[in-house]
Parts: sequence; structure tokens; C-alpha cells
Amino acid sequence: MQRVHRKLSREEVESLRKELAQLVPAAYTNIPRLLRTIRLITRKSQGEYAKLCGVSPRVVTNLEAGKGKPSVETLEKLLRPFGYKVGIVAPLTEDERITAETRKNASNLMQRR
Repeated sequence: MQRVHRKLSREEVESLRKELAQLVPAAYTNIPRLLRTIRLITRKSQGEYAKLCGVSPRVVTNLEAGKGKPSVETLEKLLRPFGYKVGIVAPLTEDERITAETRKNASNLMQRR
């Protein structure tokens, strides 16, 4: 199990919040990355976050690892601490899709550095 990130600096937490703000509006958000970012912002372990959300620790562990297919109800529980809800998003226009892909590629490049 991953260690708790309670020692994240304010700057690191703020950086994660900005990353979260970019991830959430995307129609094709990477759910494992989104959930991990939310959990890290709360500075909780996977077990602590699971308890906060009312799900089993295995659910959080599996979803962050990209395993499993969560129900809408489970996703709602995991997003609740930040006030997010699962919804239907209209298909992206071609320009929006290109912008989203460009943003994703830039983010991936920044993570590799």
C-alpha cells in the first residue's frame, strides 16, 4: 500500500489542484489519474480515502491501478469529497478534441521531466 502524502508542501498541493482542474472538464479523463490526484490532495492513504468515501480500500487500490470498472454509484462516492458528480458530456467538436489531446500530450511530457 502506498504511503500517505501528508508531507506534501502547499505548492505541491496547489499544483495537484491545478492538475485536477484540467482533468475534470475533459470528456475522456483518465479515471485512475483523476482519483489518485484527488486522493493526494486530501493527503490520505488509499485506505483512509476509501473510508472517507464509504468504499472498500480494494476499490480505491484497483481503480488507481487502472483495474476494474466502477459503477456510477461508486464513482459518485469517490468524487463526493470534492463536490463532483458523474454526468453525461456532449461529444467534443474536432477543435475541442485536438485541444484536449494537445493538453494531454503536454501534460505527459511535463510528467516525464
